[in-house]
Amino acid sequence: MKIGKNRISSSIIVVIIMMTIVISIGSIYISYMEGRYDTIQKKEINYETDQVVKNIKKQIADNFYYLKYFSKNISDTSELKCDLEVNKIKSVRTGEKFYLIGIADKDGNACDINGDKYDISSEEYFVNSMNNEYVITNTIIDENKKYNIYSIPIKHEEDVVGVLYAKKYTDEIEYGINEDDMEIEKDIWVVDHDGTIIFDTTGEEMPENENKKVRTHNFIDKLEELDNSTRTTDKLSKAVSSNEPAFIRIKYHKAKIAYVKPMDVNDWKIITIISHDKFNKYMAQSLDRFNQLVYIFAVIYGATLLVVLVIQNKNRKKIEHIAYVDEVTGGKSFTKFKDEVDKLIKSASDEYALVDLDVDKFKYINDIFGYEEGNNVIRFIWGEINNIMETGEVFAHYRADQFVLFLKANDMDHVIKRMEMLSLTVQKRGVQKEKNYEIILSIGIYPVDRKFFNIDTAIDRADLTKKSIKGKHSKVYAIYDDTLRQKELRDQEIENMMEKAIKDEEFKVYYQPKYNSSNSELTGSEALVRWYNEECGMLFPNEFIPVFENNGFIVELDEYMFEHVCMDIRKWLDSGYNVVPVSVNMSQLQLYNSRFIEEYTAILKKYDVPAEYIQLEMTETTLFSETDALIDTIDKLHKAGFKILMDDFGTGYSSLNMLKSIPVDILKLDKSFVDDIGDSKGDIVVSTIVSLGQLLDMKIVAEGVETKEQYEFLRDIFCDEIQGYYFSRPISSEEYIKKMTKGAL
Repeated sequence: MKIGKNRISSSIIVVIIMMTIVISIGSIYISYMEGRYDTIQKKEINYETDQVVKNIKKQIADNFYYLKYFSKNISDTSELKCDLEVNKIKSVRTGEKFYLIGIADKDGNACDINGDKYDISSEEYFVNSMNNEYVITNTIIDENKKYNIYSIPIKHEEDVVGVLYAKKYTDEIEYGINEDDMEIEKDIWVVDHDGTIIFDTTGEEMPENENKKVRTHNFIDKLEELDNSTRTTDKLSKAVSSNEPAFIRIKYHKAKIAYVKPMDVNDWKIITIISHDKFNKYMAQSLDRFNQLVYIFAVIYGATLLVVLVIQNKNRKKIEHIAYVDEVTGGKSFTKFKDEVDKLIKSASDEYALVDLDVDKFKYINDIFGYEEGNNVIRFIWGEINNIMETGEVFAHYRADQFVLFLKANDMDHVIKRMEMLSLTVQKRGVQKEKNYEIILSIGIYPVDRKFFNIDTAIDRADLTKKSIKGKHSKVYAIYDDTLRQKELRDQEIENMMEKAIKDEEFKVYYQPKYNSSNSELTGSEALVRWYNEECGMLFPNEFIPVFENNGFIVELDEYMFEHVCMDIRKWLDSGYNVVPVSVNMSQLQLYNSRFIEEYTAILKKYDVPAEYIQLEMTETTLFSETDALIDTIDKLHKAGFKILMDDFGTGYSSLNMLKSIPVDILKLDKSFVDDIGDSKGDIVVSTIVSLGQLLDMKIVAEGVETKEQYEFLRDIFCDEIQGYYFSRPISSEEYIKKMTKGAL
């Protein structure tokens, strides 16, 4: 009996030991899964939060840019008359960006475009803008409307003389947040230091008081209604008032995690809340199965270890699938790509290159053939990339039509050859499909510096490299080099100098003469800009014009050039010279200024210059971009006396049908056609365009004429005017006066 008891005791001990082992293994397993889940979850929520912050900051910056743009309509004076200045603002299409805009003088006397007048001298945004600050207020809630006030200083010379302010509905930014590429379903809140809500994406209606007015709501108060834990709300309050990021588990409708992070805008914090459900359903399965195994351990404890291992592996794969598998391609996710790149950098001895590639005009495929066809293209490209990958390399579908590759670059020629083959293979696919479209890749290659490697910087530089050849199909790839780095720095330097350059009149007008092809008489000129800076010397247009077109400063430069040309013409007329028309370039952005015709005609009147001496040059791309609206604009310019010249004809997407629809007066043949003179087919094309233009009652100008043979051919086919180095390079105003005095060559 005693032996039996000992045996029973031994069996019980064995069972207990085995159960302890299983429970220990299970506990380790659960801890491992929880830790892995927590790491993945935090990575995902931090990445998604950063994308939303970038989106919000960009929207705010854009709103300040438009407010600054509208401020150009305000008189440059030390004493603002708000009622007069606000009428000028009315004429600008502000409603597209703000629902209300107003001006206040330095004493806070304000009036808005609705005709209302009031005192805002005690408003914080007014006080701060008078101290030369750009201000966005917290969300103001009244009468079922949520809005924010943006304000900027109005300056006369270096003094702030007033404030331009505007109201914009908060839901426009909230809508922009919802439109962001969010891979995880989540709620976004932006709050100030005490939890008062600035923006949110929940779509929940705000509470009303007894007067039916919406009252300001507080995120922490709302959380208290749903999560009675004082400890949770205390943690959240502390996180909101702190300047450090924090993860907090909360109960908001159901179990969720909140991530609080400073935004560097006012004293705002962004709170991202996601549900545990996406990950927790797999954790719950693991725990339930484990508990079942414990209950029946006395019978099948020997199989328990195997079952636990199988479940562990299965659930690990499920969790990794969520975080590490791309939804469209089924390949590695971007998160997995970054993890593997980090391992390769630390362990491999090879040299590497970060490659960024995408599809030219991918939006066209989505718009015309549908998103499923677009996804098919992405999956096809993924498959072709996968076919060329080698051991020790990794790639992933990043977003939209963008892919990132981490390739061995011990031999850069080998990398280039692989990319060229990939591009050719992918391009053939579009031709073979029944749906006739081409798949053209643009590829940027960034050679990695292992000592100072940062994957985000590497992707940014590969992307910059890719954009340098975007749309230029003569070469499918570009390699990042010091030239591109210097270009980044140079562009920033140009932006830093441009405002002062306008003020100091560093931009100079040069004139390139145009001559009659039959008798070589001077018939006109084109005004070209040169920038002379005391420190940098002469800067040519190809250095700064693309920068200005990108940041919008080209509009100010256009007006500057137009006014200085009018000043020169006035001097020439007063001196009795035989003045001929000057063509002045006008950018596409100028068309978005509803007052530009009024401003240009006012400059003509200021200098008493007849409009017949001015021709406005617009590129082919500009003229064919918004046809209906543009025809109306050109009609108004014609009524004002201007002649319209189409520049760079033949470089874009022009068609004969559109050519007859756009009422231009002068057609300028692009230099690329002139370069083909001497080739039999090139001669036919040039002759046909000249004849067609003249039949459409257009004068024809050929630019870029550099040789006698080109000139004589153009003369013989009755091209009207010649412009180019064969006759004259661009020259200063003083040299051009000599040309006018001489008249003919």
